[in-house]
Amino acid sequence: MKIVAAAIVVLFLFLMLAMMKLSVTIFFQHAQDDDEWKITFRTLFGIVRYTIHIPLVKVEITSPGIVIAHKKSMENTANSKEKRSKYTPKEIMNIFRKAREFTERVVHLYDVMKKFFRHVSITKFEWQTKIGIGDAAATGMIVGLGWSLKYSVLAICSKYMKLKATPMITIIPSFHQAVSETKFICMIHFRIGHAMLAGIRVVKHWRGNRLSEIKTFATQKANEGY
Repeated sequence: MKIVAAAIVVLFLFLMLAMMKLSVTIFFQHAQDDDEWKITFRTLFGIVRYTIHIPLVKVEITSPGIVIAHKKSMENTANSKEKRSKYTPKEIMNIFRKAREFTERVVHLYDVMKKFFRHVSITKFEWQTKIGIGDAAATGMIVGLGWSLKYSVLAICSKYMKLKATPMITIIPSFHQAVSETKFICMIHFRIGHAMLAGIRVVKHWRGNRLSEIKTFATQKANEGY
């Protein structure tokens, strides 16, 4: 009886976790040479919050590489750790290589992510930019490219996700001085169960790919034997 009761409790907690909504807020701000990234996760009606700060991104010239200072913290607690990491060009290329290999290993990854994004809702989308290089003609060209980029990103988001808020997009040109400032805020919501299901599908298709390779390898060896 105890085992059955424990199984029921575990199943109930699992179902509760799957039904809970997760809110993710992506914040990026760039002002001249000062950059800041912040990603905040909220769940359980906002009681549980986890924030990742990336306040500094610096490119080193003396010893080529990118230095990132990031801080992770649980809100309403005193636990806050700051860590500095340096990535060499070789390490950065290795990261991109592993990411490409991952996308190639998972069969139908596009379809899996497309199904997941159908359950993602965008409840806030703000993108404000002020830009100029001191030349009116060149600034006008950059502003035009900026509008094209923003509308393209917004079109992709609205195509694959549910856009439930009116986007706020602005570009302020500065024709007489060099300025580079931007602020981006995006808030998305989805149920944890949908994310778990997407993860299971990724593992399933990855394993299917591995099994297919094993079968192909076995077939080749068998043919060589003949």
